[in-house]
Amino acid sequence: MARKVVKGEDALDTLIPSYAEHKEQFDVIDGICKDENKQIKRLLEIGKKNTYKAGGYKVTRSVQNRDTMDEEALCIRLADFPIAYKLGIIKVKEYVDMSMLEDAMYKKQLTPAMIQAIEKCREHKEVVILRLSKVKKEGEE
Repeated sequence: MARKVVKGEDALDTLIPSYAEHKEQFDVIDGICKDENKQIKRLLEIGKKNTYKAGGYKVTRSVQNRDTMDEEALCIRLADFPIAYKLGIIKVKEYVDMSMLEDAMYKKQLTPAMIQAIEKCREHKEVVILRLSKVKKEGEE
């Protein structure tokens, strides 16, 4: 679908209603897609399947594990280690500079006790991802 390019005084009078109409359509379709996505993921999980083909399409379900750090807990735990301030990991405002922390970990400048304290601040999050791709017909590349 080609987009109209409007110039001059009427640009906003034309674009704003057009945008609103398209945004409304998008929001409806986006809601439908999100709902269908959840249903497909749930059905694949129930069926203990990670891939499924239907109607010339294939879906692949994968699970990613993501860890984040509870920054408030990190500040509390690392505050007991003066080297955390010296290395610039904890700032005066009492927040953890994640870049400095990663750098110190990479350079092996942290004590085992600090590493143990850091591990207690790790938050684990599992994210389920669904990918949709068109199935290639015989002889297609």
